[in-house]
Amino acid sequence: MLSTITSTILFAAAALAAPTAPGNPTPNSPRVSSTAQDFLPPVVPYNTRTGDQSLISSLLLAPTTRDRANLLNQPGDHVFDFNNRDIPGGESEGLGGHTVAATARTFPALIGNGGAMTMGFIGPCGMNTPHVHNRATELNVIVKGRLVTNFVIENGVEPIANTLGLYQMTVFPQGAIHQEFNPDCEEAVFVAGFNNVDPGVEQVAQAFFNLNPAVVGATLGGVSTLNGQDIESFREHIPDNVALGIDACLKKCGLKRNAKRADYFLN
Repeated sequence: MLSTITSTILFAAAALAAPTAPGNPTPNSPRVSSTAQDFLPPVVPYNTRTGDQSLISSLLLAPTTRDRANLLNQPGDHVFDFNNRDIPGGESEGLGGHTVAATARTFPALIGNGGAMTMGFIGPCGMNTPHVHNRATELNVIVKGRLVTNFVIENGVEPIANTLGLYQMTVFPQGAIHQEFNPDCEEAVFVAGFNNVDPGVEQVAQAFFNLNPAVVGATLGGVSTLNGQDIESFREHIPDNVALGIDACLKKCGLKRNAKRADYFLN
């Protein structure tokens, strides 16, 4: 009898002394709850050093990738927010939409990585007017709506036109004149990737009309709808980067043009 009582006491003591298995808290221990949110990195201010000339210069002069990585040591240095339309030099807005660009200037973390990106938001019947990217090829993907694209590679090559739907892509070779047009009544959105941190952009019409007036007049001499002698009268009225156009689409969507004002571009 004594032996049985002694064995029972020893067994109970051993059970009390045994450690609790991980994940099995004792009745009196506090419960710790966790969610997926607990394991996410903290949200920090994004890209706070956009346009920082000192940082950009240091990154351009850094001899190795390690040196560049060590310079990008602030929270948010590696995140670009296309929702932010207040980035100096990163946003271009016109009559029919806007674009936001991540380049070496607006997103210094791109330096040394060989790429840049732009998002374009084109309104109903809006058009991104003909332009070129001087230093990069563009891959353009439609992520909302549709776009009609046109481009010309060089003299002697036929123009190429396509209608792109959701998640379809086209390529605009480096230096090719190209444009995009939204044929629908809803906003279209595209994402454009470039193989250069500084792809450059040049609007064809605006650049052309900035040439010497005599050169412009001689070039356009055979076009009856435009007199080169009047270049100074309409130079400042050339449309912005993104402009409303195409009468058929405006009619289809029920959009009306505003009355013309002589001081429209002077405000």
